[in-house]
Amino acid sequence: MPVCTGYSRRGMMKHNYREFLPAVLEIQDTPPSPAGRFILWGVMLLLTLSVCWAALGQVDIVAITRGKVVVTLLSRPVSSAVTADIARVYVQDGQHVEKGSLLIQLNDGQLTTRRQENRLRQQINRLNIRRLGLLLIRVRNDPLSTDRLADGITSVVAPPLENQVSARQESEAEALRREIQRYRNNQQTLHAQMEGYLAQQDMAEKQLVIYRKQFTALQALFQRGSTSEDSLLEIRKRLLEADYSARAAGAKVREIQASLDLSESEEASYRAGKIQEWEQERTELVTENAVLESQLAQLEAELKLYQLTAPVSGRVDALVYRDAGAAVEATQELLKIVPEGEKLSAEVLVSNQDVGFLHTGQRVTVKVDTFDFTRYGWVEGTLIKVSADAVEDKERGLLYRAVIQLDETDMVVDGKSRRLEPGMSVSAEIKTGKRTILSYLLSPVLEAIDGVGKQR
Repeated sequence: MPVCTGYSRRGMMKHNYREFLPAVLEIQDTPPSPAGRFILWGVMLLLTLSVCWAALGQVDIVAITRGKVVVTLLSRPVSSAVTADIARVYVQDGQHVEKGSLLIQLNDGQLTTRRQENRLRQQINRLNIRRLGLLLIRVRNDPLSTDRLADGITSVVAPPLENQVSARQESEAEALRREIQRYRNNQQTLHAQMEGYLAQQDMAEKQLVIYRKQFTALQALFQRGSTSEDSLLEIRKRLLEADYSARAAGAKVREIQASLDLSESEEASYRAGKIQEWEQERTELVTENAVLESQLAQLEAELKLYQLTAPVSGRVDALVYRDAGAAVEATQELLKIVPEGEKLSAEVLVSNQDVGFLHTGQRVTVKVDTFDFTRYGWVEGTLIKVSADAVEDKERGLLYRAVIQLDETDMVVDGKSRRLEPGMSVSAEIKTGKRTILSYLLSPVLEAIDGVGKQR
């Protein structure tokens, strides 16, 4: 059985006693409950703590801006410099390419044909220059040689053209040989005739010496009367005939010598004419090849405009056309190359109301619209640049461009690391300062008080 003390019994008796009193007397006689005092003190303590927290606690002041993810190293646009059709596209969006890699080939059929014609003409000219060089060697050194010259020609063109040039070369060499041979045959004939007349002249001069001696001897005998006049006249006649024969032979020798000199002069003139003709033709071909080489260099430069190559190593982005056949205009941008090893940043537009509170080094919370920040979080960054001048936006007015360097370029999405891509839209909260919670809560009241008694 429970044991009751005297005090507890008295309390119970008082409590039981009040239960039998009338209601008014019961309330008057019953002492107040301490719970009310506890609640009152609790509320007062809570209010005191709330005021202290509001006075001491701080919240961030942020400037909320909109923008997109960009690369710190600017993307390199690849544009067409000519108006042409696309012949082939070698890349796809996101594909990695090395510097100088062929990206898009434009239709360059006409220029390619002109280049082939130019090269063919140069090759034919070189073949003819070689032909003329061999002919010049022949005409200067051994024009009567019967050796073929075609062995010295290097095959640089199609066999039919090579054979045609070789045949022309051999024909010209043969014509040269025949003409020189004609001169040489004529000269040999003249030399033979000259030798005959020289022999006649020599014999006549020798006979003339003998006849002169005989005439002198007979003349002495005739003067002494030892011989007849007829014998003297006969020797005189032979002397005159020998003198005439010697003179006639000498004249003939001089005539033949003149003919021989003329033939040799004509041969030399013919050879000089051929040398001049072939030298001039070779010079013209060399000059033409120089012009063709210059034209070929221009064609090569133009053809390079039809080959769009990567200006830097990186990834293909914003590819406009993926198949052949599309017509592109000059200066039209066809794709971009995002440089390799680029650092991502966020480029945002800041209003005039916020730009005065911004400075480099401020921390920024960047929320990527592609990934819900309530599930996947956000990316921290640092404000590194604010433009010196504003740009005009039709809807939002004058805005300043700001660049935020991102601390990370990847986000964990459903357990996988996803890289941020240029062009993703973002919302950036730039921390411009701090203020107490109390001032934040009282600011509407202060604004209302400040506006009391004023009319706009």
